[in-house]
Amino acid sequence: MKVFISWSGETSKKVAEAIREWLPTVLQTVKPYFTPSDIEKGTRWSSDIAQELDDSMAGIFCVTSQNLNSQWLMIEAGAISKKVEQSLVCPILIGLENSDISGPLTQFQTTLFEKSDFRRLVSDLNKANKSNVLEEGVLNTVFEKFWPELESRVKGIIEATGSGDGTATDLRSDRELLEEVLDLSRALAIQKSGGFQAYKDLFRLFSEFLSAYYVIFDMDWEHTKSCLENSEYFISPSGTFINPIVDDEGNNWGNRPMLLNAYRNLVEYIDNNDIDIQANLHGI
Repeated sequence: MKVFISWSGETSKKVAEAIREWLPTVLQTVKPYFTPSDIEKGTRWSSDIAQELDDSMAGIFCVTSQNLNSQWLMIEAGAISKKVEQSLVCPILIGLENSDISGPLTQFQTTLFEKSDFRRLVSDLNKANKSNVLEEGVLNTVFEKFWPELESRVKGIIEATGSGDGTATDLRSDRELLEEVLDLSRALAIQKSGGFQAYKDLFRLFSEFLSAYYVIFDMDWEHTKSCLENSEYFISPSGTFINPIVDDEGNNWGNRPMLLNAYRNLVEYIDNNDIDIQANLHGI
C-alpha cells in the first residue's frame, strides 16, 4: 500500500523524512512516497507527484507552526481525500495542539505526535492495508520496539529547529480564539432554547463551505484561474461551475469536489430545514 507523505518547510521536511524511514520498519508492506524538494512541487504538480497522489491509499501531512497556511498541504490533502476515507487523510501535528489549527485540515482526524495517538494512526494504516494486515498483537510488539527511535528523532528535530515553542506568528491569534469562544457562548445560549443541534450543524456546514472556498479561490487561485481559462476541459458546454456535468469533477482540479460538495450539502440542509436565507440559492 502506498502512503503519500506531504510536507512544507524545513521542520516539516525533516519530520517527513523520519516518518518515511521509520514506517516500513513497523508496516513492512507499506511504501511511503516523499518528494525531497519544494521545487518539484512547483506552481502545478509535476506528473510524478500527481501520479503518486492518485496511486496512494493514504496521506500523512506533517503540520508545524510554520506551515499552517501552506497551500501545498491543502492541495495534496484535497487530492487524496477525494478518493479515500477521511480517516486515511492524516494530519500529524508537530509541536501543535488541535486548538492551533483551522481551515480545511479541521475536517480530518488529526494525530498529535505522542505515543497513543501515533499508535492509533499506525493501526488505521494497518487495517487499510487489507492484503497484508498484521495481527494486532504483532503490530503492538513491533510498534513498542521501534517507537522510541522515532520519538527521539522527532523530538531532536523540534528542539534543533525551535518548533513547537508556541511563539510562531502563524499560530491562531488571540482574536481568533476569542471569536471561537464567543461563537461557543452563542451556541450554548441557543442550546438552552432547544435549537443547538440545528445551529451546530448549520455552523459546521457554513464553516466547511467557507474553508473550501478559501482554498479554491485564494490559496490555489493561480491553478483555479488556469482551470477557468481552460474551462472547456473542466465544465461541459451545458454545465456551470456549480454543476459542471462532467464524469470527474476533480480531474486535475483536485480541490474542486471539496467546494462543490460543501456547497451542495449546505444548500440541501437549508432546503430540508426551511431556513430563511434571503437568496435564491438554486439561481446562483
